[in-house]
Amino acid sequence: MLHAIEEEVVLPADGKLPEAFHAAFGRRARIIVLLSEPVESAEPDQDDAQRLMAFAGTIDWPMDDPVAWQRQQRKEWDRPWDR
Repeated sequence: MLHAIEEEVVLPADGKLPEAFHAAFGRRARIIVLLSEPVESAEPDQDDAQRLMAFAGTIDWPMDDPVAWQRQQRKEWDRPWDR
């Protein structure tokens, strides 16, 4: 049976683990370290909608009618015994 230790702590500069991890000392353990990072935005003065609008009209669709194309693709999935 596995025993998990989950603590949100600040690791000291000397690299020693806090006492909350005492049960793991001297034992084989799998360590996962998750560090929070500040979220950086490309341009803080623009909202998401404005940045997305920069891509408006830039997609070149290979088909005239996407719905008809999708129906054709699904027809290819049909098996003779399902009809």
